[in-house]
Formats: sequence, structure tokens, C-alpha cells
Amino acid sequence: MLVYLHQYREDDADETVGEDGPSIDVSVGEYFDTEELAVDEWERIDYGDRTVLRKPTTYEGVTRVSVPADVEEPDDLPGETLQLRVDGETTYVENVELIEITDENPS
Repeated sequence: MLVYLHQYREDDADETVGEDGPSIDVSVGEYFDTEELAVDEWERIDYGDRTVLRKPTTYEGVTRVSVPADVEEPDDLPGETLQLRVDGETTYVENVELIEITDENPS
């Protein structure tokens, strides 16, 4: 199955260049001289009275999705922790909202 999620994290604006700071007008691919570079595309969104970061994330080859009962959920970010079973391994993904699950080969 293909699992599509939105993952959230705290806005680290203090550690990054703000909108008023200097900017580079070159794409990441041009800068590193490759177009095959995977880049985390975090976007700023409003969540209540503050700003958090969100990015789309996909996982392929997932055989099971569940919400673990023994994980404490942080109440200051959107989403929850999901447990994914991928290629026989268990993966925990924190602060995510499930968007879609697609099974290309339903049986």
C-alpha cells in the first residue's frame, strides 16, 4: 500500500533566514549541480495562534497502519504517532495526519 501523510514539526524560524533576510535566487538542484537531490519541503502554516511546519510524506510497501496505544501524544502539535509496517520492519512516525491509503493490488 501507499500511505500519504502530512507531518508536522515546530517552526524553527529562529534558526532559519526569515522573510526579510537575504535570499538566494538559485534552485537547490542548480546549487548542488544535480536535479536528483531529495529535499524536505516544509511549509509554514497557522495552527491556532502560532505557526508550525508541515510537509507531505509518503511511504510505499506498507502492509499495516495502526495507532499505538502506548505512545504519549504531544498536545502542542497537530497529528498523532502512527505505526507503519514496511518490509517487515516497524516504523513510528510522529506528529502526522493520515491523508490517504491506496492499495494498488487489492485482493
